Amino acid sequence: MSKQKNMLIGEMLVEEGIITKEQLKDALEDQKRTGEKIGQVLIRMGYISKEILWTFLGYQMGVPYINLDEIPDIKQDMLRLLPEQLMRSEKLIPVNKQGKVLTVAMTDPLNFLVVDDLKATTRCEVDARLSPEEDIVKMINKYLGFKEADTGEIAKSRVDALDDILAAPIKSRQEEPGLTITRSPYGGDVKKREEPPPPPPAYSEPAPRAEPAYAPPPPPPPPVREPEPQHTAQAVMAQDTPVNTFLTTLLAEAYDSNATDIHVEPLSDKCRIRKRLDGTLYELESPPKTLYNGMLNKIKELAQMNTAEKNTPQESKLKIRVSGREINMSVYTFPTLFGEKIVLRIVRAENTIILLANTGMEESVLEAYKKVLKQPHGLILIAGPTNSGKATTMYSSLNEINTPAVNIFSVEDTSVNYLLPGINQTKVSRKSFGQAIRMLGEQDCDVLAVSDMAGKETAEAAFDTIAGGHLVISNIRAGDPFQALQTIINFGIEPYVVYSNTSAVLAQRLVRKICGKCRQQYEAPDDIVKMLGGAANKVTLYKGAGCDACSRTGYSGRTAVYELIPMSEKIREMLLAGDSLKKIRDENKKSAGLSTLKESALMKAIQGTTTIEEYMKI
Repeated sequence: MSKQKNMLIGEMLVEEGIITKEQLKDALEDQKRTGEKIGQVLIRMGYISKEILWTFLGYQMGVPYINLDEIPDIKQDMLRLLPEQLMRSEKLIPVNKQGKVLTVAMTDPLNFLVVDDLKATTRCEVDARLSPEEDIVKMINKYLGFKEADTGEIAKSRVDALDDILAAPIKSRQEEPGLTITRSPYGGDVKKREEPPPPPPAYSEPAPRAEPAYAPPPPPPPPVREPEPQHTAQAVMAQDTPVNTFLTTLLAEAYDSNATDIHVEPLSDKCRIRKRLDGTLYELESPPKTLYNGMLNKIKELAQMNTAEKNTPQESKLKIRVSGREINMSVYTFPTLFGEKIVLRIVRAENTIILLANTGMEESVLEAYKKVLKQPHGLILIAGPTNSGKATTMYSSLNEINTPAVNIFSVEDTSVNYLLPGINQTKVSRKSFGQAIRMLGEQDCDVLAVSDMAGKETAEAAFDTIAGGHLVISNIRAGDPFQALQTIINFGIEPYVVYSNTSAVLAQRLVRKICGKCRQQYEAPDDIVKMLGGAANKVTLYKGAGCDACSRTGYSGRTAVYELIPMSEKIREMLLAGDSLKKIRDENKKSAGLSTLKESALMKAIQGTTTIEEYMKI
């Protein structure tokens, strides 16, 4: 890559076979029309991903790119190494510390004055990495909180009369048959609407609707009149108003198309609606901007959120019947510059456990992984970024060993939506994972599943349980098997404890499957053949032409690609000795015949399961 540092981004992408010359030509013509940067044009046209763009920007600058989405939780001790004002003003954040080397994500890693300041402040060597400004700001806000200027106070003055009419508050929340509404507030205290204080409880549990705490004299009876119609949640959705009509159509269409998420985003000039289908967001036809506040308040009313609170994230659960369909959703709101963004995550009641053989594992990986599952004790880590299918693999693994002779218990947070008969499942706060694991270790538990290796306390409890002769299976957010192991070491666990007690690490990603109804083959162009190694003159690849069955996307469904590292004695010795990852992977391939994530994705592309574009993402 060194010879490419002086090349333009577009030329670098063509040289490496990421895009074709024709695609670059199309992007340059579009750039002349829009004035955008060429990288943004290529992303918008779907030729490259954001990660590919920033990776090559790093090559061009001579500084490695770091993907903050794949960074595990940052310790508060590390954040305290730098002043918050410096991080916000210079757009940087520390992400890792190994000995005296501090890794810092920066928007301008070539600003040597700032780097020198960081060295003087932390008394560490600084490993500067490139990262987009918006990713760094998101990380800073995640760990240090939002500034008042970032929470969208300006949006309060933009509610017009039509929005107020469309978003008229619901007067009653009576539950009707087929409709269940529950609420789970986000995080800490949320401001309440001004209401009379409730009375002291007459018994141990307060009544759901309390009368005022004071006892004023009863008012004179009102004159007899016709009762007003009840505005229950189901009745409100049934009313023929622009907001209700749009919401009903949106939810029904998203559910029927197997979308997993709906994003409602207020922008400066419009309200943007997107749905996530097979892991990719697609923009839908935008409604009039005047409907946004009506939709926001209607959704918050239905989910029993606080409609008066605009600057605090909220979270709730909602079950509602729309056009004969019972739709379960998790509802999230988050303040932005132009209002609150709404995310509706559709939870499908028909979610079923997938057999291990159907998850996408190659035969060699499946055979080796089943052997690991049969071990009586040890740690099995399932690694991957968010939305990589880790929970599906975990429950497929539990289903594989679920027999009456095995006592299995799972510790989950509120995001897991699988129910597996024969397994004891409990939902607890992530902060209580360690305590729950220790208690279950004393209850004759053979196998313990943990939905997330949340931190040092969880890891310590897991290894204590393993020492008692139990098998622990846990998900962990990490990019590859070795990063997963290093993440646990970063928690403060000794390396020899991690390596000696870990049975295997299984890393995975999800790739989209080509639609079976419109799949067609084509001969790979020379640049793709060159990128694949040039071993053959011709390479046959596959893609989806787009049809009604796949909504013209060319894809239908997803499958997983895997990299399994069974912890043999040889690999444990190599890890403790600090051998390179390439040597360890070569040993794994030589001794167990197992491929890497990249090789697994390439095999699926050549077999016609997925496209070369999905392989490029890996």
